[in-house]
Amino acid sequence: MASLGGSGSDVSDLNAVSVLVVEDNWHVANAMKVALEQLGMRVVGPAATTAEAKRLAVAEPPKVAIVDINLKRETASSLVDELHAQGVRVVVASSYAVPPVSMESVAAFLHKPFSGQELIITMRRVVRLLH
Repeated sequence: MASLGGSGSDVSDLNAVSVLVVEDNWHVANAMKVALEQLGMRVVGPAATTAEAKRLAVAEPPKVAIVDINLKRETASSLVDELHAQGVRVVVASSYAVPPVSMESVAAFLHKPFSGQELIITMRRVVRLLH
């Protein structure tokens, strides 16, 4: 994921919005965490499994979640549905052209690999849906 530097966008609408990150690749998860924190968001996680994500979502209910649909030993399709049912806006991050998820449960898609600018644009669009 590319750097967020020089985006020139006002991202104040993202400030203090809680976001759950579900990603099993440590490098990608850490890069997203750092990028989201630079945007002023409050990151919950990252979680590498659906069980860990569910535990974190109960402990610190997020407003938004970024979920990698294909985790190491499982798919996160049911997690996407559960988070959506709890009122969480879910962004699916996937390299699949058509991820195996219920379209009604998804607020946005990020196709991997994605840039920092794509992350900003997507998060701003999804956060606007909260209001």
